[in-house]
Amino acid sequence: MRTTSPNRYTRPLVLLVGLIVVSVVLLYLGNFIATAQGADPLAGFGWIWFVLIGAGIVYGVYVAFADRPIWQVGTREVVMMAIGAALYGVLSYLGNSFQMPSVSQVAFRPASVIPVLFGVLFGPVVGFFTGFVGNILGDAMTGWGVFPIWDVGNGLMGMVAGLATAFPRSKRSFNGLTITIGAVGVVLAAWLLLNPSVENPNIGGAVGGMWWVPLLGVVLVIGLRYVLRDRPDVAVALLWSALGVIVGIGFAAIADIWWNGYTPAVAILGEFVPAAGPNLVNIAILLPILYGAYTSARARTGRA
Repeated sequence: MRTTSPNRYTRPLVLLVGLIVVSVVLLYLGNFIATAQGADPLAGFGWIWFVLIGAGIVYGVYVAFADRPIWQVGTREVVMMAIGAALYGVLSYLGNSFQMPSVSQVAFRPASVIPVLFGVLFGPVVGFFTGFVGNILGDAMTGWGVFPIWDVGNGLMGMVAGLATAFPRSKRSFNGLTITIGAVGVVLAAWLLLNPSVENPNIGGAVGGMWWVPLLGVVLVIGLRYVLRDRPDVAVALLWSALGVIVGIGFAAIADIWWNGYTPAVAILGEFVPAAGPNLVNIAILLPILYGAYTSARARTGRA
């Protein structure tokens, strides 16, 4: 009979405390860079609760998959964290000028493929660091300021994508992911039909009209899952990456119900839809290309 080692519950605690401390330091560093460009400083300490909630989610995921060989962090992973975060930060900075109609500063970011790509290639730890630190860097360089719940959300996006390496490429696994993502699409469609637009609580005016973008993303992801049936490694990477977008952006949007006092309709239609929708479309298009290029390059160099 299989038993659960108590070490799986205690082993990550020291590292988790370290993660929280490093996260706070990086947030204040990003805040310093942003305020030097005229952004509003990071106010109060209420945001720390959302960092702790994010850390709790990371802890829960680790405990659930502690027996999978996906948590090792060596020299290679540290190097990839630095490369991924820098790449995501710079590309996000370049893309932040393309604003989406939303209730907050949501940009059209093809760069959103970077944290999920690094997650599926190098594991959930690299994916989380790439998304979390890269988002801080990109927003700080833009001069927007630092938004901890969105930084954590981007980190979760990369971490969930990194779970792709923990599961067998079985039909049952594919079907479970496909049903989950499809169910999110159906629920979202129903929500959007009931709430086609919402009032922007910050500047007034209606926000809406993008309801079709996340639905297009879901359709593309599920369609490519079947198109790529001969490349199960690419298909599973795509499905987990899409789930990462849903979880990560969902975390940030829902957290704004408490942080900014948004109603659920405003948070979903005004933030989740314009942020998650383009991310799903970008990932559906770019991830198979970049993942395929990387694995092909490794095969040519004899590292497959």
